[in-house]
Amino acid sequence: MARLARRGRRGFTLIELLVVIAIVAVLIGLLLVAVQGARQAAARVQCKNNLMQLAIAAHDHHDAHGRFPTGARLPVDVGGRPTMGTNVWVELLPYIEQGNLHRTWDLGDNRNNVAGGRDAVQAQVIKILLCPSDPLPEPVRLVTLGRIPPWSHGFYAMSSYGGNAGKRSVQTGGAPAFPRLSRDGIFFIGSYIRLADVIDGTSNTILFGERYHHDPEYDRRAPLVWPGSALMGDWGRWGYVANAGASGNVTLSTPARINYVVPREGDLAAVEDRACAFGSGHRGGANFAFADGSVRFLRDGTSLPTLQALSTRAGGEVVSAGDY
Repeated sequence: MARLARRGRRGFTLIELLVVIAIVAVLIGLLLVAVQGARQAAARVQCKNNLMQLAIAAHDHHDAHGRFPTGARLPVDVGGRPTMGTNVWVELLPYIEQGNLHRTWDLGDNRNNVAGGRDAVQAQVIKILLCPSDPLPEPVRLVTLGRIPPWSHGFYAMSSYGGNAGKRSVQTGGAPAFPRLSRDGIFFIGSYIRLADVIDGTSNTILFGERYHHDPEYDRRAPLVWPGSALMGDWGRWGYVANAGASGNVTLSTPARINYVVPREGDLAAVEDRACAFGSGHRGGANFAFADGSVRFLRDGTSLPTLQALSTRAGGEVVSAGDY
């Protein structure tokens, strides 16, 4: 009987053990894929919710003032004091539950919005302006680039979104004319657009879209072909108003397709286009809020002519849902 009992307690063979390990590894792999997929889906939903809230805020502003917020109003020098600088995000603060922050924004002396280091007004992180899928190196960045006025050097909180400026919002050309600024979107330097001005239809005109902060080739090429320009992680400062760079920080445009990245050995034009292109960390496309308040996911494969038609408010283009 003892001999039979010992014979019944047989362990795993090496092959059986390897099979069990392989099955467990496959199950863990499937679980990780499912968890990652769930996280991505949750991030995309949160992003869509952010954009919907921003669209509602823009319409609330329109109801209160008879127009959408300006894209940017640049400061006027008064005795060496930069005054009256504002932008779309600053003007929307009271409508996104940031009324206290809006009351501390100093229109009379914009230098006071920079003062205070990480406690500065413009350094305050606004959660609704951040997409969970945007790989920002840091939510608050110290910016001291040579192209910005010395008084504006300081800490800036970042944003994952931008107002729709139309076909071109970066490298706008010299003040005061800004000849390269397209002015055919909703938000741009000096804009005061009303719903009545959106002749192409509110359901066919982008209001806000996503900004993606990851492009290693951009960061490699920009210092070479565009000296003094911002690295990718420095674009999107919600409180920036100091000069024409406000256009590229608070708005986006459509010189290139969704999720465009700088090609290897990209030239100045490629770097400029990337700085203001819409894009996201969501697989296959990006989220956009439209002027009718809806939020839609546009695919990477959306053609550039279609994307540009959606970015202009009065271009007269015909766009159907099947185009994007």
